[in-house]
Amino acid sequence: MPQKKSITAKDIRHLAWLAKLDLSKKEEETFRSQLSKILEYFSKIDEANTEGLPPTFHVVEQYNIFREDEPCQFPSDLVLQNPPKKKGRFIKAARIV
Repeated sequence: MPQKKSITAKDIRHLAWLAKLDLSKKEEETFRSQLSKILEYFSKIDEANTEGLPPTFHVVEQYNIFREDEPCQFPSDLVLQNPPKKKGRFIKAARIV
């Protein structure tokens, strides 16, 4: 079982530096306390007996739920209702060079 380790003020300053945050001493202490409680909760989860349980990827067994990708014809008048610019039966787009 892993050893319990509490978060130190130095750890909080390092995390704040990584996140480019400027924390006050009061904020450092608040975050230290909050993160320590979160880690304490994870240590309780670690105590659960998971021996022999298969890994869970999805709670509900679902496989590929997408429809088959089949080409189909759309009526051009229906397609040309949406674009802001069109010329004849074509959609106009900005020139890309």
